Amino acid sequence: MDKRNMSGKNSRNQAPNQSKRAAKGNMKWLIVLAAAIAAAICIVAFAIVPMTREPEPVSTPSPTVIAAPSAEASPSPAPEEPQVLPELEELYRQNGDLAGWVKIEGTVVDYPVMYTPEDGEFYLYRTFQKEEDPTKEGCIFIDKNCSVDPRSTNLLLHGHNMKNGTMFHTLLDYQEEEFYKEHPVIEYSSLYSKDDYEIVSVFLSKVYNKDETDVFKFYKFYDAETEEEFDEFIGNIKELSLYDTGITPEFGDELITLSTCEYTQENGRIAVVARKVTDKTTSEGSIIV
Repeated sequence: MDKRNMSGKNSRNQAPNQSKRAAKGNMKWLIVLAAAIAAAICIVAFAIVPMTREPEPVSTPSPTVIAAPSAEASPSPAPEEPQVLPELEELYRQNGDLAGWVKIEGTVVDYPVMYTPEDGEFYLYRTFQKEEDPTKEGCIFIDKNCSVDPRSTNLLLHGHNMKNGTMFHTLLDYQEEEFYKEHPVIEYSSLYSKDDYEIVSVFLSKVYNKDETDVFKFYKFYDAETEEEFDEFIGNIKELSLYDTGITPEFGDELITLSTCEYTQENGRIAVVARKVTDKTTSEGSIIV
């Protein structure tokens, strides 16, 4: 083979190879340039964004709140419903007008006590069963002007003076001091409490006409709003008393008055006033210190 021809072929082959290497070199520079430009764009973007974003809110710790204990955690005790006395429970189921029971030991006085404030004399001639009483004895009942809940200062109990000795006929025997000494205590039970009452005064009076004002109407005393009002009532019944019992109530004491007809004068009445015995008093009326 001719060496010149070989030389010509080599020179022709080298030219294309050099072009390819140049193209590859340019491509590398382009890639590097593109990467540099992309990096520059990213740097600028990150530099601009923080300046345009809203500042993040700074969270502050909330104060510690101690919650009050709930009602379920420590429930308050519910007030107990008052319980009717066992001896009155069945009677109260039979007639809801029952308010209590009055008894004087050693006498016939041992009766239920009724209360109908809407019709004060409903039981004047009616039986416990609310039927017309052919004997006209009726029932013992509390005056309609009294209140049993809350309790009035003075509960006024009415009852007939029956010729056969029943109902409140026994009250006439209290005109004798000796009888009083033998029966100084009246037992009165409300629906919820059984109590003793020591007799304060026994006296004779009457039901006065409405236009008679300068008289003592014992049957109009129910509540004492002041000590003066209470003391005035006690002073009047002590002055009228047939004898001295040695018992003098004080303001705040609870009273009962038993009243029935008395026939020595027109519209006559005999009244027996008694004071509730408490922890501060004895059945003799002295104060426990």
